[in-house]
Amino acid sequence: MSEDLFREVDDALRAERLRRVAWRYAGLAAAAVVAVALAGGGWAWHVNQLKTAREKATGTYLTALNQTSNLPAPLPGASSPAVLGKAEQTGLDSLRELAGHAPGGIAVLARLQEAGMQAARGDTKAALAAWDSVQADENAPRLLRDLASLLWCRQQLDTANPAELRSRLSVLSGKDQPWYGLATEALALLDVREGHIDDARRKFAALMAQPDLPGGVRSRAQDMMQALDPSAG
Repeated sequence: MSEDLFREVDDALRAERLRRVAWRYAGLAAAAVVAVALAGGGWAWHVNQLKTAREKATGTYLTALNQTSNLPAPLPGASSPAVLGKAEQTGLDSLRELAGHAPGGIAVLARLQEAGMQAARGDTKAALAAWDSVQADENAPRLLRDLASLLWCRQQLDTANPAELRSRLSVLSGKDQPWYGLATEALALLDVREGHIDDARRKFAALMAQPDLPGGVRSRAQDMMQALDPSAG
């Protein structure tokens, strides 16, 4: 189940939100250039260089998204990650380069995308390391740092230390937090793993009652309520 949940989160964020954030960073860079151009020649030239670098990095990032959109899945029982084709490997190399050298937010997005790619091909160790690096980056936007922590947890809901998972997820599960639904869902699944069925039911019921949550979260909560108690509606 955790693999299906991660795939849903990864697909939605990679296909929509991360693209939008990438273009937003490019747009902010362009706006910054306009704002400071009046300051004079030397500074305007410097800002224009930054704008060009951001636009180039954004283009490279979006190209890498396309190159890594159809990743090979690891074979059942395989002990090593799936082997990448030429295009996928080129995309991964680009993401790593961007993560190390791209301006501002593009580097963070590239690291997130690299993590999702590594998870999809079965390299869990590399994926967890990439998510951890985003979570620990104090210069990264809080939204993306929290997302990295959430994905780190969801990738290993069935295997990692429950206390560490619960500690990370509890920070993200407040109702005023942007990842409230997915974090609470993960906590409920952790309750199931540990045999705290009543606690899990309460969390799933709360998710079902939140009309502003994504339909997938509420639908899965209802399915889990029925699985835990067949008499539940």
